[in-house]
Amino acid sequence: MSLVSIAVDAVYENGVLKPKTPVDLPEKAEVRITIETAEPARTPLGRDLLALRAKVLAEGTSLLDLEGVLEEVRAHRGGYRE
Repeated sequence: MSLVSIAVDAVYENGVLKPKTPVDLPEKAEVRITIETAEPARTPLGRDLLALRAKVLAEGTSLLDLEGVLEEVRAHRGGYRE
């Protein structure tokens, strides 16, 4: 299966992401969403994750994909602590 990637600006209202322009997709099509926002994180965890991401990118280290994140979580089952 080949993936097609498009970028669409959207607005988040009442718990729903609403694209600003029409998207040419069939009804009930499943998609993967990556969210990029200038809004500040509102929780301590969110702020810590943004700071960690910035540090990793500044060091030139590539970010983990989903499987890499899951492997790290499995290896360190203690979970997140503030």
